[in-house]
Amino acid sequence: METTDSLIEANTRFYRAFELFDIEEMNELWDKELAVTCIHPGWPLIQGRKEILQSWINIFNNTMVMQFTIIESSITIEGEWGWIVCTESLRSVVNGKVNEGRVEATNIFRRVENQWYLVHHHGSPIIN
Repeated sequence: METTDSLIEANTRFYRAFELFDIEEMNELWDKELAVTCIHPGWPLIQGRKEILQSWINIFNNTMVMQFTIIESSITIEGEWGWIVCTESLRSVVNGKVNEGRVEATNIFRRVENQWYLVHHHGSPIIN
């Protein structure tokens, strides 16, 4: 598979796991060798696989619906590193409340044996 296509597929898998609240798939997506980091919108820095996976469990347990549409993206690949900067248009239902908005996200991946793994996700809300 073309390198760019495989990076896009890894990014798509990330959002699919998010929408489906699939913690097993989310676990498979994160790098198992390097230090990993994550910043959810409005959250402080989370460091380490265990802590990041627990953050996803917390989000999944408190969210009834999560739907993403990626409306803009920029893709860069440099050697074994790739990153996608994208605008997420999202709709969620958390504790019975419907939320809609946009988040600017950066997803950084590392390629290991032709497989892309997340090393960093950062989402920042876009304030209108």
